[in-house]
Amino acid sequence: MAGSSFVYPPPTDGKPFRLMMGLRTMPTEQWIETGDDLFAQLPQRTELIDKNRDIVFAQLPGFGNEVEQFARLIISNLKSHHQDFYQVVGDSKVIVKSTGFEVDVFADHPFIQLCKVIGEDLCLISKVADQWLLTSAVVVYPSRWRLQEKIGKNLDQIHQPVPGYETALQPAMSLTFDKLTSDRQVWRLNWALHSEPDLYQPTAIHLSQNPENYWWRTERQTLTKLAGTEHVLFTIRNRVEQLSQIHLNPIHALAFADTLKSMTPETVAYKGLTSDHQAIVDYLSGR
Repeated sequence: MAGSSFVYPPPTDGKPFRLMMGLRTMPTEQWIETGDDLFAQLPQRTELIDKNRDIVFAQLPGFGNEVEQFARLIISNLKSHHQDFYQVVGDSKVIVKSTGFEVDVFADHPFIQLCKVIGEDLCLISKVADQWLLTSAVVVYPSRWRLQEKIGKNLDQIHQPVPGYETALQPAMSLTFDKLTSDRQVWRLNWALHSEPDLYQPTAIHLSQNPENYWWRTERQTLTKLAGTEHVLFTIRNRVEQLSQIHLNPIHALAFADTLKSMTPETVAYKGLTSDHQAIVDYLSGR
């Protein structure tokens, strides 16, 4: 996006907001994302995992083998595509080169260990009795939801609070998972506007802020199917960036304002913007 440094910029086509899967093919070398923001994130992620394990980690019994297989795929991916950021020793030790911090992935639950050295949160979604269920997960940076309330639920139950989900996404959600293949990884983007930069929000944090002090939060989400199984790894890579930098390109700011204006009151409320929505639209419109 010309005139800004967003990793994933706000929509700038001016089209009305709508829920959509928006899945795109992802090269395997882009499965795990590094970046300068990890230098601050990784120590915080480790601290949150150690102090709030019962909040950021949950699992159903019986899925350890699939967790291990996905963990080995991630280790292999780091070794093959991210040698500049990581050193992989043997088949289980991952070292962050810049700090020397290391984990033995299989010394604890593999997702817990991996989430201390990568920016992605990790969620295993498994097909059980014809339903796709959240069966094992580490979510260090929840965006206003609690993992303990989602574990063991199916896709529709997980997304039930999302306005418009029943008509826009529910008819295709399970079918989309059914059609995933192990030789095609996919990704999509989710976004929010927050009045504070905290990535760890099992419950909403709302501060009184002027629009120029709002934060653009993105979730880069990926889906990878384990070959020969009905198990999918869902990853979430979170970032926050200052919304104000969109003003470096007033045309893009105005287009994003048009998208925000199109939101239903229910969506505005769900995104926690009821009190500031109009002020943000005016700010982006240059008023």
